[in-house]
Amino acid sequence: MAQGGELCYSESMKMVKTWCVAGVMAMAAAGYAREAADVVSPLVLGALREQGRVQQETREFSLFPDTPLARAATGTWERNDAPLYSAESLYYLPKETLAENSKNPAGADTSIAAAAKILRMISKMQGIQYYSNGDKKWETLYKRAYMVENARSKQAIPDQTEGDADGKTFFCLLDDHSFGENVYQLDYRQSADEVSVCFTNTDALKVAMITGVKPRDLKINLVVTDCGDAFLVYLVAQAKYPQISFLEKRLRRSLAARMDAIYGWFTNQF
Repeated sequence: MAQGGELCYSESMKMVKTWCVAGVMAMAAAGYAREAADVVSPLVLGALREQGRVQQETREFSLFPDTPLARAATGTWERNDAPLYSAESLYYLPKETLAENSKNPAGADTSIAAAAKILRMISKMQGIQYYSNGDKKWETLYKRAYMVENARSKQAIPDQTEGDADGKTFFCLLDDHSFGENVYQLDYRQSADEVSVCFTNTDALKVAMITGVKPRDLKINLVVTDCGDAFLVYLVAQAKYPQISFLEKRLRRSLAARMDAIYGWFTNQF
């Protein structure tokens, strides 16, 4: 058990999965309402219900729900060489809690269609907060956030939230507290009960004028799975950067902190 009561796993411990992928897909096709227990091990689910999240830094992902989009999120790394930073977080989000905290509790839409719209509301990322472990205080993660036409544009366009998200690619500009102003590619997938987005940097991310992360060497995936009365929200971050001591330490802290911040952005839009 890690500090703060969070359940973590050593890299030597393997999560044993007993679910049949074909069976899960068949149940979904038959109209079966997926539950969290169908796609997450009892050990992980127990920790999720007690703590709200489990997370670990590892190159061997084991927390992802056994669903098509969550499995796909662990395989988006494009380079032949392995990332230096790999981490995953899984959150259990009861829909009742979402509705209670909503601006419109009686009419809160907690459907997968609503989640898919939220994941394209990039402008709502502006002003989200994260806790800086280096400075020991809360900071604004993104001073500006909006969609742009393409990887070379800096001109804001409206959030593209209409229709189904599946197969769509957009771009956004994020003015980041740690990395400054950069453009990201956003790749979306959506099914009847899941939606995902993959953030990939198209610009080099600089720290103190040093190129910390080359283009396409940072990927952050977010997957939302509808489990009836709750959402499972899975985040996985991977990055490659120069092995310079001060730079590596700063980047690891920054990437770990933003996973919770991005989860907060999602939950606060209902």
